[in-house]
Amino acid sequence: MKRFGSSKNQNRSRMDRRHLFQMRLQLMIIMVKARLEGYPTGKFRKEAILRNAEQLHRDVSRLDIRVPGSRGANHLFKERVKLLCVMAGALVSDDYPLGIHRRDAVLDNIERIVDIVFPHQDFSQFHTVLKAA
Repeated sequence: MKRFGSSKNQNRSRMDRRHLFQMRLQLMIIMVKARLEGYPTGKFRKEAILRNAEQLHRDVSRLDIRVPGSRGANHLFKERVKLLCVMAGALVSDDYPLGIHRRDAVLDNIERIVDIVFPHQDFSQFHTVLKAA
């Protein structure tokens, strides 16, 4: 049986706002990638994406996130997360034309965020779950 989630060692520490932010960010990345790959987006999934994007947008402004590098890197990271939130909201709207350039821009933004925050993680999608909208 496959075990998903954190290891037993990580469960002993208390979860704080930074952990919640990272989990929301991972969820947002997976949901946006699923939308870009053509998985259906029903009413509940749209609402979940919009609520998650709204909360992430608020949290990234409040948290003191340290990104290795200069102070400018911290600011750019926060702006990239905010941009991802706006892009996610646009992707779930019915009248958003998704051209090749916009798709590439979204994927490039996700790639840069993942390189900064989750450099050694693989964001695999659960295809059977994503098919049900």
